[in-house]
Amino acid sequence: MNPKIPIMLGAENESIVRLCGELCDGFLPLGFVPASLPHYRTSLEEGSRRAGGGKSLDNFEILPMVPVVIDRDVKAAMNRMKPDIALYAGGMGARSKNFHNELMVRQGFPEAAARIQELFLAGRKEEAAATVPDEFN
Repeated sequence: MNPKIPIMLGAENESIVRLCGELCDGFLPLGFVPASLPHYRTSLEEGSRRAGGGKSLDNFEILPMVPVVIDRDVKAAMNRMKPDIALYAGGMGARSKNFHNELMVRQGFPEAAARIQELFLAGRKEEAAATVPDEFN
């Protein structure tokens, strides 16, 4: 007997999140905060309904990826995360369509998201990382 292997999908944009709800057993959101669940839930439920067969989110797993940095200095730990945040918010995707940048905007940092992307795409990656607000971490 082969046990069922759960299928999970990491996604940000609505169409992929919807597909995740339709085809998968779980969701691996990046940058997830509990307050963002309503944003994703609509797409996940729509996908679940599209799957038919009584599929629901009752047994659907949401497993956020949570980076952890261990350091006695909280500020230093936060600063170690900033280059990765700048890469995603500033350099992943096209200037006109970057799902990670849109996530930062949804979480209340539209000015920082725009500036990080501007700096990152201009090749000023260290400056882009320094622009990531401490409150975003």
